Amino acid sequence: MSQNREPIGPPPRRPAAGVQNLVKANRAPATEAPQAAAAPKPAGTSTTEQVTFYMPGDARKRAKAAFNATRGQEEDASWSEFVTRAVMNEVYRRERIYNEGDAFPGGTRNLSPGRTLSP
Repeated sequence: MSQNREPIGPPPRRPAAGVQNLVKANRAPATEAPQAAAAPKPAGTSTTEQVTFYMPGDARKRAKAAFNATRGQEEDASWSEFVTRAVMNEVYRRERIYNEGDAFPGGTRNLSPGRTLSP
């Protein structure tokens, strides 16, 4: 048998400096579209963490429908960004009402599992 066989499979990948990078380099800088009534993006968040929570099925379907119907107009990058903005809107509202607009102290303790007792 001959040892000089041609490899079988797809051809090698193109170098990174391909056509896609040339097209990207020649694009004009995008202008920022005004965001009406959009919550400010959280500042100082350098890392992301996975969050798991339970939500009623009807509320989840409604939220997903709203996200899919408006993601282009609101310029949502992802479902995660949509949920983060929704939660942060509520955080800003509560800080404004109950803490004179300042951030509440804490936030590093684990949340207690299960339901809380009614106040």
